[in-house]
Order: sequence, then C-alpha cells, then structure tokens
Amino acid sequence: MANAKYYVSKEADRWKVRYEDKDYAYNSRESALSAAVEAANGAASKGHAAEVLVQGVDGKWRTEWPAG
Repeated sequence: MANAKYYVSKEADRWKVRYEDKDYAYNSRESALSAAVEAANGAASKGHAAEVLVQGVDGKWRTEWPAG
C-alpha cells in the first residue's frame, strides 16, 4: 500500500497542509492539523500507511500523527 504523508507548515500568516504536491490553506495551526489528521485517518482506514508531519520553528519535520 502507498504511504500517505501530510505536511503541515506555516507560511506567512497562514497554515497549510501539503499532500501530493498540492497545498491546502488554513487560518490556524489547529485547523490545518485537524484536517491533516482527518485525511490521514481516512487513508489509514483504506489500508494505507499514513503520517502527519509538522514543521517546527527550527525547520525540522516531526511526526505528529502516525497510523497505527
């Protein structure tokens, strides 16, 4: 199964989720993270490995939500 990765990061004054080379904009970190986790849950329920990664202020990516 394919690995679905959702990247959450801040750009200027907005947050975005990047998935498959497309960006989805959100007004807050919480709403972006919630949307990414919801999408990852959907992918996991279909048998895909899924992961949500959040970019820290140091620029490093950290796993926020792994599929079990």
